[in-house]
Amino acid sequence: MQQWINHAERKQKKKPRSASLIRLISKAIYLCGDYVGILLAEWIAFHIRNFLMGNIFQVNAIYIYIVTPAVFLLALAFAGIYSKHYTSAQMLEKLFKACLGAIAFSIILMFLTQVSGQVSRLYVGLFAIIVYILLVVEKYITALIIRRIPGLQIPVLVVGAGKTADAAIDEGKNNVFINYRVAGFLEDFEPSSRYADVYPILGGFNDLEKVIAETGIQDVIIAAPGLPQDQLNHLLYRAQTLVPYVSVVPNLVGVPMSNVEVESFFDTRIMLLNIKNNLAFWTNQIIKRLFDIILSLFGIIFFSPLLIFVALYVKLDSPGPIVYKRWVVGRNKRKFGFYKFRSMCVNSDEILRSLLEKDEEARKEYEEYYKLKNDPRITKAGHFIRQTSLDELPQLFNVLMGQMSLVGPRPITENEVPRYEKYIDEYYMVRPGITGLWQVSGRSDVDYKERVTMDVWYVHNWSVWLDFVLLFRTVKIVLCGKGAY
Repeated sequence: MQQWINHAERKQKKKPRSASLIRLISKAIYLCGDYVGILLAEWIAFHIRNFLMGNIFQVNAIYIYIVTPAVFLLALAFAGIYSKHYTSAQMLEKLFKACLGAIAFSIILMFLTQVSGQVSRLYVGLFAIIVYILLVVEKYITALIIRRIPGLQIPVLVVGAGKTADAAIDEGKNNVFINYRVAGFLEDFEPSSRYADVYPILGGFNDLEKVIAETGIQDVIIAAPGLPQDQLNHLLYRAQTLVPYVSVVPNLVGVPMSNVEVESFFDTRIMLLNIKNNLAFWTNQIIKRLFDIILSLFGIIFFSPLLIFVALYVKLDSPGPIVYKRWVVGRNKRKFGFYKFRSMCVNSDEILRSLLEKDEEARKEYEEYYKLKNDPRITKAGHFIRQTSLDELPQLFNVLMGQMSLVGPRPITENEVPRYEKYIDEYYMVRPGITGLWQVSGRSDVDYKERVTMDVWYVHNWSVWLDFVLLFRTVKIVLCGKGAY
């Protein structure tokens, strides 16, 4: 064991700032940022309203600087915004519900105080929209700032140095709203974590008390789901007597957990997980469809000049049709024509067949990814529109016709159906999407097996907030051109 333990304890290190103090400072920064965001939303809504209506509408200063911010800050606090860690999708949802509740309470308050007749309805409507947008932007910016301020990262001890620990650390790195700094690992066996050379191994599981006493750490993540249940329970109980914040990664990797509700039965000392399939509810299906119709219609109108430009570019670059129609399988096994701007030469099938017969490496690559990095079939215009994802724009019409969704699994052909094996029923549950988890997680750099896993995870963990996050990340991926070829 000693050969794997780093001798970092020999170095004299200053104890980290108290995690409680760090949390207090971070909450204060978030509160100040939210207060400024609320004031800015009021100012913008006020001036837009007066510009549109012509007549000047006045708001009492006590409502601007005290009442309205107090209502919103309390709503955010009750939603757990300042006390819990959330993913980006969860943060969007929590902020939306908190803002909706604050607006509703404010309207009731105006009626109770008999000032509703003096308040502009347009102002309230504008403020409701603007405050949500500004709080989302402000939260993200504030989180980035906090992560970059030295000393404001909460030190955390990770118990277990394997792949589960890697997943927990990756989430902390990728989620801007998680402000952890890994202080080190505890591990009884040879570490398999790819971070083992980055963060020190401070000891084994039996050194938990010693390491916490020496470092002053108040946050522990137990990432050892492979331990026998009695050992895991004992480790958890020990940690809980030492620090106030203990997180455990359960042995439920791959199980859909985004829509889970937890119930505790204290008589039998068991925990019950209620796992909802959101897409099984017809109301959520309607919400997703309305989401698709509104945004695809807006996209077609907004991108119409770009659609015309790309169509002309493809037409002038090489002979053949402007739009390529590929038959794919969608929801409930229905086949439909999948539209893309043509990016390949007209005899692409013959070229591919000949290449795969002659080139063994190309055949293996195509079998694994169903794509070729250096594809000889792609035209000059095709390289450009693929790199920029402009070839996908015609799929907005597929979305409008109800064949596709803006977000969902990647469309597949009949030949690809066997590759989904036992998970094909999950694919048939939803409409395939223009973008999705696969597209924002490496796109063509992700192998087919991982792509199937991502599609299945999306289906079981869907929420409208997840769709918002994936659309936002798609914009970033497209601008970077990552994984596109």
